[in-house]
Formats: sequence, structure tokens, C-alpha cells
Amino acid sequence: MEKLYVNEIHPDGEVNTTGLFYSQAEAENIVAQLRSIPERCAFRYEIIEAKQRFLSISDSQRYRGAAKE
Repeated sequence: MEKLYVNEIHPDGEVNTTGLFYSQAEAENIVAQLRSIPERCAFRYEIIEAKQRFLSISDSQRYRGAAKE
């Protein structure tokens, strides 16, 4: 299943993730809706693929150790 984030980029460079979507059409639809809001006309939008991140073995061991403390 496709997973996409829509990021809203403010004129000052601040980036906010507006949501996680499961199709390109769904993501493009929300971008169109956001662009139609007058207060957001100066913002840019990007649609990016959500990447799954994996913990390394040492990170997960460190997490388990911290949870015991």
C-alpha cells in the first residue's frame, strides 16, 4: 500500500506535515483544498513517500534498557 505525506512549507521555511495519505489522488486532492484557502496562498506543498524506519539492534536494546530503569 502506498503511503504519502503532504508537507506544508511556510514562506519562512517552517515545514508542517498535514497528513498521511494512501494514494496519490488523495494527497493531490488535499493539496488542492489547502491551496484554495486564501490564508495559505503563500505556502508551498510537497507530496513525499513515507519511508519506514527501523531501529538497529543496539537502539532497540538501549530502548529496552531505558524502559527498565
